[in-house]
Amino acid sequence: MKVSEYIHQITPLTLEEKTKVEAAFADATLQKGDFFAQEGKICRQLGFILSGRLRNYYHDENAVEKTCFFATADTFITAYTSFITLAPSFENIEAIEESRLRVISRPALEALSESIPKIHVFRRIMSENMYILMEKRIHSLQSATALERYEQMIKENPDVLLNVPLQYTASFLGITPQHLSRLRKKNNPMTS
Repeated sequence: MKVSEYIHQITPLTLEEKTKVEAAFADATLQKGDFFAQEGKICRQLGFILSGRLRNYYHDENAVEKTCFFATADTFITAYTSFITLAPSFENIEAIEESRLRVISRPALEALSESIPKIHVFRRIMSENMYILMEKRIHSLQSATALERYEQMIKENPDVLLNVPLQYTASFLGITPQHLSRLRKKNNPMTS
């Protein structure tokens, strides 16, 4: 999907506006292990994933990686707080497989928003959706059991369990890789 098509689903764009949107974004490729955003550095771009998979994570006080989410095709990605405030990021966004993106800098996004006022509406809706997702994630981590989180992931994102390394998936679920292995074995009728 093109960036303009994604935006058009949320706020309709004219053909001329779609052309402006596409012209404002540039192509980028990340190899497995490359960073889109890195802790301690300012994230100055917003990306739209065309293909591949990225992982957003941070290090806790014991330097243990904590996975926040995975992003795949047709998803926008940025270290949001850093991108908005221009402060160094506390998070990392790393390609866990080769990924193709369309990227835009913050100044270019501001210029595009002024040129096409509907982009302001799109950005507001995206921010609201991000807040809702974060709230649901926090609620899940604080109130759901590991099994309930695992079952929810199977229901909503089964591809993560098939395509993401075990340690990243376990970190996302807030459990150890060993606990995830036990949950998989216990809840997979094919292994019984």
